[in-house]
Amino acid sequence: MTNHRLNHFLSLVLCLCAANAFAQLNLPIQTMNGTQYYYYKVKSKETIYGIAHKLHLSQDEIVKYNPTAATGVKDKQLLFFPVADFNKQPAAEPQQNPTLPKSSDFTHTVQPGETLFGLSKTYGISIDDIIAQNPVLNGGKLKSGMVLHISQPTSGSIFVKIEPGNTLFSTAKRYNTTVEQIMSENPGISPSNFKAGEVIRVTPDSAKPIEKEQEITKYYPYEVKKGDSFENIASSNNVAVFDLKSANPNVEKLKKGEIIYIPQQQTHTVLVSPYVNADSSNMKMEQIYRDVHFGKEENTINVALMLPFMLQQDSIKKQPRLYTEFYKGFLIAVDELRNRTRKHINIFAYDTEGSLATVRNLLSCDEMKRMDMIFAPDNSEQVSLIAEFGKDNDVNIVNTFSTKNEEYIDNPHVFHLNVPNAYMNLKVIDWIDKHFEGYEIVFLNSSSSESKEIVAQMQQSLKDNHRLHDYGFAASLNSEELSETLKEGGKYLFIPNSGSKRELLRIAPALASIKENRTDIDIALFGYPEWSTYLNVCEANLKKIDTYFYSRFFVIDTDYDVQQLRNTFKRWYGEDMMYAAPQFGMLGYDTGYFFLKAYIDENPTFSMPSFTGVQTDFRLERTSNWSGMVNKAVYFVHLSNLGVSRELK
Repeated sequence: MTNHRLNHFLSLVLCLCAANAFAQLNLPIQTMNGTQYYYYKVKSKETIYGIAHKLHLSQDEIVKYNPTAATGVKDKQLLFFPVADFNKQPAAEPQQNPTLPKSSDFTHTVQPGETLFGLSKTYGISIDDIIAQNPVLNGGKLKSGMVLHISQPTSGSIFVKIEPGNTLFSTAKRYNTTVEQIMSENPGISPSNFKAGEVIRVTPDSAKPIEKEQEITKYYPYEVKKGDSFENIASSNNVAVFDLKSANPNVEKLKKGEIIYIPQQQTHTVLVSPYVNADSSNMKMEQIYRDVHFGKEENTINVALMLPFMLQQDSIKKQPRLYTEFYKGFLIAVDELRNRTRKHINIFAYDTEGSLATVRNLLSCDEMKRMDMIFAPDNSEQVSLIAEFGKDNDVNIVNTFSTKNEEYIDNPHVFHLNVPNAYMNLKVIDWIDKHFEGYEIVFLNSSSSESKEIVAQMQQSLKDNHRLHDYGFAASLNSEELSETLKEGGKYLFIPNSGSKRELLRIAPALASIKENRTDIDIALFGYPEWSTYLNVCEANLKKIDTYFYSRFFVIDTDYDVQQLRNTFKRWYGEDMMYAAPQFGMLGYDTGYFFLKAYIDENPTFSMPSFTGVQTDFRLERTSNWSGMVNKAVYFVHLSNLGVSRELK
């Protein structure tokens, strides 16, 4: 018998048993030991088979409450059946064959930043199938707001849109699954945010019958012998005299040959539906949520850092030194937090040696399964291997370094900290649109530099709200020639097509000169993340121009927290942090502080709205209720004569 058929058989048996157990009996009632019982007096020559047929019960149901009936019944013997078990109204049983959504019933509204590749991973279908089912895509052109038809999987979990009035408990009953299973498959939902319109993954018919201890009082017939008393019969059968007399309320004085009934308490294990007497209160649902997402050791936080320290090399190069610095910054965060909790924080550092084989060997160690978090290296292939391990073993995986790896799309255990370009570019375009309304945008195109990808997106997205211009130049930008093209009273935002240091040095002096000499116009410059590493050579000109750029990381050197962290780092390790963007010591500190505090606070949503890192902020979101979490925090840095500031979006 296949598993599917076996599950169906068990469900059928449960339903039949429930139907019998709830059948009302047309029999007289007698109170015994304070409990009401139906009773049936056996007639001459009757058999258990005939009685079962007469009462519409199974023989097993009769024997369950009257064990001696298994070997036959006697004339005038009484059979007892608890009224409470036979007079209940049946609780609504879970729907064994839920109406599963059809392919045409399920739609997805495209959100900003989504891609066809991401949607194919999210829903487990091919890009070609999505395009084939949706002519609106016109061969693959995905736009925000499009409504796409998505086919349901042919097996396993399905996608369900939450309807108004649905709860976690009612949804679990409808699809014969469990609340725990839904929460486990959809870490993006919880009892407090189970909202109509949200889409969740559900695995139908995954709820199994549960074992439950049931105490039953059974009555054994006893023929009174000469000299018997209630006292000696009770003593020999280990029954209280009161209980024996209560079981025989119509017997005042014992007579030889008379049949009385001896009560015996027995415990049985029965299979019941997981929904019978289940607690669906909000308090219970919240407790289940915590149990699902914090199921490891309550008083211990185990963290593994799997990084390419390259300890076996004779001379350590810059990149491994940066990862060592990340580890050092992480330890400073541990030290700050350890006195704020009674939990033990255990940090394990592993050298991946830059090798996929080494990563595979490390993951084979049993201790890795006990980790709460693993911080992965920068290699995308290694991140994918570690992410698969995390999914199989309920371990959260933090991808701090790899930008392009997309395991977070369909793996709920992955945290992707480097903001993906698709989301960052959308934020940049939206920010420019709002902050420079009314400005004419001039793209500075050098013939010797290749344009950045975001430039084409800007030109496509900003054209309806701004006047766009292209200004080409061959060598260094000429301030006089450019100034002649700028109209009196105009407002201009200049955006170079390249973010290289060479390109910036070729345009910054000319724009600074125009800013100084053309007081009749308003100009600003907008640039790219890499500009944060060039400030040591061109910060003065950028401040004159009124310059903005965006970045995943940024440090304001004069901030008190930055100075304190740098001082602590030097005091601990006897050296300054290496010059890099980002600074890995600060990155280690920010990520360590953020994630460890979430575990200390038992915050399964990893939402810390008040947290601001010294170099990095985290605004984690899920792309679906069953995806991992991706960071969408982007800094917009402003350099002006008033100083340097950063704005988080």
